Amino acid sequence: MNKHVLYTKTQFKKEFARLMERTSIPDNLPPMETLMLYSKVWGFVSHHIPSKLFRFRKCSIDSFISFEQGTIPVCIADKFPDKYDSTVFYDNKSVDTRMREIYKLCIPDILKAYRNDPSSFPINSVTSKIQELIDLNQSDSIIETELWDVYKQSYNNWKRQIEKQQLWARQNKTTKIACFTETVTSKYMWDTYADGYTGFSLEYDFRNWRVSTKNTHAVCLFPIIYTSQKMDATEIIDRISGRIFLRNNFVDDTILQQYAQMYPVDKLYKLKTYLYKDKSDYAHEKEWRILDLEPLADKDADKEYSSIPDKGCLKAIYYGPDMESRYKEHLRMIAKAKGIKEYDVVLDRNSRKYNLKVIPLGKND
Repeated sequence: MNKHVLYTKTQFKKEFARLMERTSIPDNLPPMETLMLYSKVWGFVSHHIPSKLFRFRKCSIDSFISFEQGTIPVCIADKFPDKYDSTVFYDNKSVDTRMREIYKLCIPDILKAYRNDPSSFPINSVTSKIQELIDLNQSDSIIETELWDVYKQSYNNWKRQIEKQQLWARQNKTTKIACFTETVTSKYMWDTYADGYTGFSLEYDFRNWRVSTKNTHAVCLFPIIYTSQKMDATEIIDRISGRIFLRNNFVDDTILQQYAQMYPVDKLYKLKTYLYKDKSDYAHEKEWRILDLEPLADKDADKEYSSIPDKGCLKAIYYGPDMESRYKEHLRMIAKAKGIKEYDVVLDRNSRKYNLKVIPLGKND
């Protein structure tokens, strides 16, 4: 794919969906190859960011302060009303079969490492059974068979890890989101996200936006991928959960490294989980999404809400047709101080179509 080819909006979104579906960045790749793949994705998107993206806001103290201070509020996915937002599919029906296959694959290396150095393993029901069978001079094949019943008790912890991974994206506090749309004249958006036409909308131009905030967060901007099915994360959740299980139960780093090399995790996965939404109910929103990726050491990494600077990307404000006059007067003072454009959004009384009109406001209005 030539990242400099400019597509129509529809073509771009189809190509972006294909790019994300077929691009994987295994975490065992060398740094330069990893960087090249990230650059391929970000470079493709950066050439197609719309000149205008809009965010609808209710009239509230928080939204007024954010507007005045030049920040963009972000929050975790679990705060969105759409309960399917940032969720993935996991094939629970075949989990036992897959776990048995992984057990057969990993247990020979675990037994080999245990025989070489039992002291490097924690004492638990699995390792105690291994030692008991070794003391009875049982072969590895017999140990593998008899150990399965003990292991099944332990692998309930693995299942709990899987459940956590299914909820991870919605509950993860180190990734926070801000949502935008491509149109300011959507009646649905004004009604739903601007408190029944009483709020306002802010226009941003992110085309030359720097991708890090003052706190050195990585900040990404992507279009939503609308689909009829959830993203299938079965394989990658198995791999992540397997690593956690091995780390918690078998401390030998060699085993964990071997497992990670054999079953790498796609680094793009933690971005992809936030980019898929139900096509039938939400495609009309034409959403783009900022992902604020906060490091664990950041002061806001354990919070559900935060904000990032808009870096001068705010270009205009649009006032809803039913906004209270006192709110509008206050927002207009801020807008004039910022030197941004102002518009009224009104119902078109002179047309048979169900359209909204945008009317520019001058300095003397």
